[in-house]
Amino acid sequence: MSLATRCPNCNTLFKVTSGQLQLHEGKVRCGQCQTVFSGIEHLTSADTEAWQKLDLSPRQGNSGYTSDHNLTGGDGTGSEELFANTAPKKPLLNFKHSSPALKVACVALLVMLGLQALWWQRVPLLQKAPELAAYINTAAPGMQRLFASPATQALQVEGSGLQALDEHNLRVDLTLHNPLPLPARWPHLKVELLDPQGLVLASKSLSPSDYQLRDESAASQAPLIAGKKTVEVLAYLNLSTLNTQLPESAATGFRLELFDQGPSEQ
Repeated sequence: MSLATRCPNCNTLFKVTSGQLQLHEGKVRCGQCQTVFSGIEHLTSADTEAWQKLDLSPRQGNSGYTSDHNLTGGDGTGSEELFANTAPKKPLLNFKHSSPALKVACVALLVMLGLQALWWQRVPLLQKAPELAAYINTAAPGMQRLFASPATQALQVEGSGLQALDEHNLRVDLTLHNPLPLPARWPHLKVELLDPQGLVLASKSLSPSDYQLRDESAASQAPLIAGKKTVEVLAYLNLSTLNTQLPESAATGFRLELFDQGPSEQ
């Protein structure tokens, strides 16, 4: 028998069956406000007479335990339909009926996330679009700097050497290769002079304005290192400008490191 009872707290009407009320001694829990009440006492007037003829003694299950208000379903009584007529829950965010400003903000956020994903994947994407990569490598300096890769991520040292020009000056010869399709920024260099045991005697940090392309101007005035390009640079060291005075024994080796920023910028 299908009946109806009304919550005394929130006045919500529920559909119930006689089996549900017999199993739980007439007690139900409101799905709207969670109030536990007697479904028999609050039956609608049209069903009161029918309930007076029913046996409402509790039914024992196999475990010997009877719940007084737990009608969550799965007990064979069809109680999963008990709250079928309750008011539907409101979604956390109803985009269809939200304000235009919220819609614009959500769309803008999605666009920003998409652009960020494209930015992080720009190198593999441009490897599949060589025409676009070639355009960026020949574009204006501003466009090149926008897409340029950091020196430490892009450049490879393919060769280096140290030559004594006279008793006071040294020259560092360096070959850099950019294997990426995008331009690479000029690196900051750190040159360390070593003794025969490999210990550092002195060092010198060089910015792009302190070294130059072979037979050209300072690297800071030159275009960025284009993709798939190899360049040769020269750096001149005056021993009097090193961070420590060299001992009488001259350096027999050197070590070279690349940085994206100079010491004053880090």
